[in-house]
Amino acid sequence: MHGNWVVDRPNRRAGEHFGERMRTMGEAVRRETIHDAARKQDWTGARRTACGTDSGRVCRGDWALEYGDIGGMSKSMESLTTVSIRRRVPAVRSGWRYRYVLKPLLFLLPALVLYAVFFVYPFVYTLFLSFHEWDMISPDRTFVGLDNFRQLLHDETFWTVLKNTVRYVLMTLPVSMAIGLTLALLTESLIRGRAVYRFVFYLPVVSSIAVIALVWSFMYNPHDGLVNENLGMLGIRGPNWLSQSGTSLWAVAIVGIWKSFGAEMLFFISGLKSIDRGLYEAASIDGAGRFQQLVRIKLPLLSPVLLFLVIVGIISSFQSFALIAILTKGGPNNSSNVLVYEVYQEAFQYFNVGKAAAISIVMFLLVAFVTVVQLRLSRNTVHYQ
Repeated sequence: MHGNWVVDRPNRRAGEHFGERMRTMGEAVRRETIHDAARKQDWTGARRTACGTDSGRVCRGDWALEYGDIGGMSKSMESLTTVSIRRRVPAVRSGWRYRYVLKPLLFLLPALVLYAVFFVYPFVYTLFLSFHEWDMISPDRTFVGLDNFRQLLHDETFWTVLKNTVRYVLMTLPVSMAIGLTLALLTESLIRGRAVYRFVFYLPVVSSIAVIALVWSFMYNPHDGLVNENLGMLGIRGPNWLSQSGTSLWAVAIVGIWKSFGAEMLFFISGLKSIDRGLYEAASIDGAGRFQQLVRIKLPLLSPVLLFLVIVGIISSFQSFALIAILTKGGPNNSSNVLVYEVYQEAFQYFNVGKAAAISIVMFLLVAFVTVVQLRLSRNTVHYQ
């Protein structure tokens, strides 16, 4: 029952009968409210506890009857003027903390446990090891403070590896993003066969990195490899790609580009599909060609995708390990060595865990710094609408 009930008195008997029913309902509501107030040990008054008109409390019970004074309601219809029944406001139960705090945490607990075990704990333990000297054999860990970090400052190998890592990022990221964007534009311009081309270009992304590295190592063979054979058909003598200092890092970068541009293509396709087609129609009416639409419409609206791919690409390039380990093993003479492979060598070949942990912390700080700078610089260049 809701709304306002206004009772006239054309018939005294009918009015008394209606008043008796309303009085009975009011007494029932009052008894329920008094019982609820007593159970909650709240003695501020049944009417105030029920409706909160004086104390500001939330209404209790399924229905709350509003009137001047239930106790003063007479049995006759003459004293009844206006009775209104309204729906109560949901009460805040005593178990709200369980419902809104503990219960969501219980659902998040498995993910939080996995995150703590596989991310938080390894990071904290790596930070701990970076201040110690340990060979993974002795049970004792010697605290050396910042000596591992000071050692990196004077280590020529570390600076060579860091330079190689930066070069690898600059070799792979811009080229793979340019190829991915070009393929996305060409694929979306097709009328038929889009799914086939997407599958073909995305296949290297889901292929095993070990298999890819082995196949490319055969292709880079200086004597009968496919790459040098094709160059020989053009009259070019191919180098020993994986054994020369000037070409080893480029050879690894080519494989990295080939493996990653398919994923970037899919991200660009997703971004292109989110652009309103009406913008292209309006630009065509204004006389804009395809190149102008690309520069003025597509690229600005693809800026969030570009920012995401740049950040993820830098992180992925800094973490490159498998290609280096299988193709070149960091050689020759550290010409293709990168930070992650250097961490592996220091920890599991030279058993210098403290220095390996220090390199890991430095790499983490570098990636975090680059990411923060990119996010700050992109505030005025990234358009989300």
